[in-house]
Amino acid sequence: MTTDRLESTLSRYPGVARARVDRAPDGRLTARVLPWSVQDSVHGLAEVSPTETRFLHDEIFLGETYLQGGIVLRANAVVFDVGANIGMFALFVAARCPSATVHAFEPVPEVFAKLRANVDRYGVTAHLHEIGLSARDERIRFNYYPEISIMSCRTDYAAFDNEKHLIKNYIDHQRVSGPQGREDHLAAVEAILAKEFEYDYRTCQLRRTSSLITESGVPVIDLLKIDVQRAELDVLRGIDSTQWDLVQQVVMEVHDEDGLPTAGRVGVVRTLLEEHGFDVTVSESEILTGAGRFAVQAIRPSYAADPRPVVAALGNAGELNGAAIMAWLRENSDELPDAVTVVSSL
Repeated sequence: MTTDRLESTLSRYPGVARARVDRAPDGRLTARVLPWSVQDSVHGLAEVSPTETRFLHDEIFLGETYLQGGIVLRANAVVFDVGANIGMFALFVAARCPSATVHAFEPVPEVFAKLRANVDRYGVTAHLHEIGLSARDERIRFNYYPEISIMSCRTDYAAFDNEKHLIKNYIDHQRVSGPQGREDHLAAVEAILAKEFEYDYRTCQLRRTSSLITESGVPVIDLLKIDVQRAELDVLRGIDSTQWDLVQQVVMEVHDEDGLPTAGRVGVVRTLLEEHGFDVTVSESEILTGAGRFAVQAIRPSYAADPRPVVAALGNAGELNGAAIMAWLRENSDELPDAVTVVSSL
């Protein structure tokens, strides 16, 4: 096995960000692996705003938002990342389940460019789509917020007062319960409020969800992740009845806001998912209390019998262990040289 091939193999081990293999004069190989860390998953990323990059990292990498409620990633999982933004969840999937394949959907051109740059930088196995998913094909106007792109949305779905309330909740919660040393970050978030959500218009392409499922040719969707700023029900309604059986797990943010068209949506989403055979969990995090944002996890009961091993689950990210990696290499390589040592540093 060449050193390049060994490095490529090691990069598929859960939690390995980078690998380097050195050959000594006597032919012995030393494989050095570097785990994903706060620095690796934030530093140097292409971003729209450093403020939201830190927020996304804390939510996805530290809070493991998308592994709540029993959601898991199995070996060779197929993930649909709907509302991919700059690719933080795609990077998380790559870190925790390197064998996964991600289909990432992001309709706003400026944000999509950052997504592509980040996926390329880390060599994530991903198919990128500069579109949004919906109930039908159409081109539609979006509000694009350059300083907080995660709140960009269809112009007809915008709700400025609710977004302000959400950001204020976040600031207040972080000042009381968040990590120390983050005042500069919180001051930057407050500055966004002071600017009254400056935005530009973008015309973006939406496609019916089922059309992309068909075009992708995937045999299964292990995880359908949806975070699309009040368009989540459109994404679900765009799935044909004949394709629902492909979807094994759903994790999504659902808007259910008093006085807005989304009022009562949690109940609508729960009913739809239960009718398609899912067990559904709904929760509201402390940081989002009163903002009308709910986390929904839906898991098909039969998915527990899937024979592929669970690679990523809530709280199972551990330190890299040389002996464990060596055992994994022996199981996953037919050409492993005899004289290989794995150490967890570059």
